[in-house]
Amino acid sequence: MTQPLHIGLLGAMPEEIGSDLSHLTDLSCSDHGDLRIHKGSWDDTVRLSLVWSGWGKVSAARAATRLLASDASIDLLVFTGVAGAADPALRQWDVVLADAVVQHDMDARPLFPRFTLPVLKQDRLQPQPAWFNWAKTALLEAHSAGDLDGFARPCSGLIATGDRFICDPAVLQALRDALPELRAVEMEGAAVAQVAEQEGIPWLVLRVISDGADEAAAQSFEDFVKRYEQQAWRLIEALLQRWNDAPQECT
Repeated sequence: MTQPLHIGLLGAMPEEIGSDLSHLTDLSCSDHGDLRIHKGSWDDTVRLSLVWSGWGKVSAARAATRLLASDASIDLLVFTGVAGAADPALRQWDVVLADAVVQHDMDARPLFPRFTLPVLKQDRLQPQPAWFNWAKTALLEAHSAGDLDGFARPCSGLIATGDRFICDPAVLQALRDALPELRAVEMEGAAVAQVAEQEGIPWLVLRVISDGADEAAAQSFEDFVKRYEQQAWRLIEALLQRWNDAPQECT
């Protein structure tokens, strides 16, 4: 890759990436309405454009679109942050890299099957294999090396996105019934993936479990986020430190 790898990094809240930007150099920012885009360099080999989108699919899609419009050199979009566990085997600090995402509140029946995105005529979106495999390998290597102390061993699976903070076991069970392989639920990732797909940009969704999407979810989420802010950047750095293994041809 002759030019530095340029990653567009998004999270719903500053706490989900780490609000301290001191790990970046050559910092600049630009305002677009109420959205601020930060740009900087991690080192000579990686550039970052970073934005905190706000909660929900519309906010996330708006931020992703604005981020891509701000710089045509972005190679990859990464949405990261916390999520609720849909798989009962998952616990706080488990790391889930999406091998597919779905919008669980998309329902255009009877015109289209449930979950299908009419514009793309598919229900699940999958990251490009080369980028997914790079991220998965990088995270596993970082964990094995002790760089992710405190985080559980990274895993992968289906992540569902919708404009609802799920804290009702009955709602969660209905989603499990409809999507048996579901690992986690959140409110932004699949919207960013859709924008990236339509713009022809590779994408990844990387989440850390904060709660069980149950009656205790709200309190668990609030308590966890306070602690997670201090650790969030380590997950991103695990990828950046292995940038040299990233796909060499960006599409």
